[in-house]
Amino acid sequence: MTWNRAAIRYLKLLQMLFTPLLIWSCEEKIEVNLNNAYPKVVIEGFITNSKNPMVVKLSKSQAFFNQSNFTPVLKAAVQLESSSLKEKLSEKGGGYYISSRTEGVAGRTYTLRVVTGGETFAATAVLPDVVRIDTVYFIPGIFRSDSLNAVVEFRDPLNKENYYRIKVYYNGRYAVNDYFLLTDAFSDGEKIVTPLYSHNFAPGDTVTVELLNLERNSWRYFKGLSESIQHGVNSQAPGNPPTNFSGGALGLFGAWGSSSWGGIIPKIKGGK
Repeated sequence: MTWNRAAIRYLKLLQMLFTPLLIWSCEEKIEVNLNNAYPKVVIEGFITNSKNPMVVKLSKSQAFFNQSNFTPVLKAAVQLESSSLKEKLSEKGGGYYISSRTEGVAGRTYTLRVVTGGETFAATAVLPDVVRIDTVYFIPGIFRSDSLNAVVEFRDPLNKENYYRIKVYYNGRYAVNDYFLLTDAFSDGEKIVTPLYSHNFAPGDTVTVELLNLERNSWRYFKGLSESIQHGVNSQAPGNPPTNFSGGALGLFGAWGSSSWGGIIPKIKGGK
């Protein structure tokens, strides 16, 4: 098949619309403030339904977007609390603090409390329910005829506000700055069918797709990060995504329920 120049330009325009930072949602403007001139504590931790230990990272704000050279916060007191839990996290070096036995329970409220340098910071999050992936299948690539695109299907819970993030692991690798975010603003209680045009796969690839049902603050935080990256991050004065910490810290204590699908892509012809 021969493509004329107009058709090629049209395909390039479409490709620009489907970037890894694609956001399916009603428009919500996320206000971000520039970093203050003096360093501030940045706290990032998430409680999930995973049986893996919870990890909290403490650093200084001047290196928030420069993860290869961040300044860690050491010898802090980090504690996770809920109605039936009070656990002091262990310091593992490099600004990382790890729990020993935390598996989040849906509907439960958790508080992360951090004391460092004579200051106390605290944030609260409620762990959302898990939303299960119904299926993942692969279709011929939209922009590359020699590749495949994944399509994720799941059922949105009725009469609940839900905020989602989809993460894709490709042959064991994951793009840290890949924020695929959506909400159920126009699909409450419906089946959601989400093509992932930003990822190209081939038969034989090992793929894991993770669906995160985020509490709202987590969704706004990732949306703020994606917008900062999309608009261009200046390491001298990057925009800070929304925070839920009291006491003046940056970062977020968030929560999500996670489900996943994994498999090896078979050879296929046509669509599903």
